[in-house]
Amino acid sequence: MAKFCTNCGKKLEDGKTCDCQKSIVDNADVKRVVDICKGMFIKPIDTVKEFTKKSNFTLAMVLVGILSVITGLFTMSVMKNAYSIIMGSMGMGMYSYGSMRMEIPYAKTFFTVLIAVFVLSFIYTGILYLVNTKIFKRECDFKEVYALYGVTSIVTSVSILLAAVLMFVNVYLGLIMFVFGSILNSVYSYHGLKYLGSQDENKYGYIYLTTMVLFYIAIFIISKIFS
Repeated sequence: MAKFCTNCGKKLEDGKTCDCQKSIVDNADVKRVVDICKGMFIKPIDTVKEFTKKSNFTLAMVLVGILSVITGLFTMSVMKNAYSIIMGSMGMGMYSYGSMRMEIPYAKTFFTVLIAVFVLSFIYTGILYLVNTKIFKRECDFKEVYALYGVTSIVTSVSILLAAVLMFVNVYLGLIMFVFGSILNSVYSYHGLKYLGSQDENKYGYIYLTTMVLFYIAIFIISKIFS
């Protein structure tokens, strides 16, 4: 007896599912991402609370992936503008510096930054997880910690994207936007600590400070290894 899709009524082959279900899931995921992004600018703390769950781990990785791509593009924009400023300060136009013209490795830079941002996201969340569970004895799941990082990365992604655009108008406006986004991300990340483990607010400052210190130490060690 022939089987039909309960959603669209399409006739199904034996052992196969209907393709319409896949598109519904995809559309739902896209809508959810859009709603989360809107929420981070309308009701940021409520959105962070709702998103900081281990079930959102995969979606958090997608958001961090978007951040990685945007950061790579921003880095290329900074390099291009810095190069133009240096050449301009030397009084050299596009056609006047000839052999001094330097090829900027845009592709290599982009993929290096993309990979670095993604890897550093796991290093940071790993440190935050260990600081919470091992030093301050709070019960939380690593996937919850990464979900927190993922949702706060939305603010960073938007600010970096705007900064990259502003770079073409004025370099300093772009840098101001970048700093503003970094500060806002830190504020939301700090508030997000209340959704990881116990509710003792007296520990939040120490947790955040300890995590940042250990994270920058890790970056320093990694930079020495690969330099």
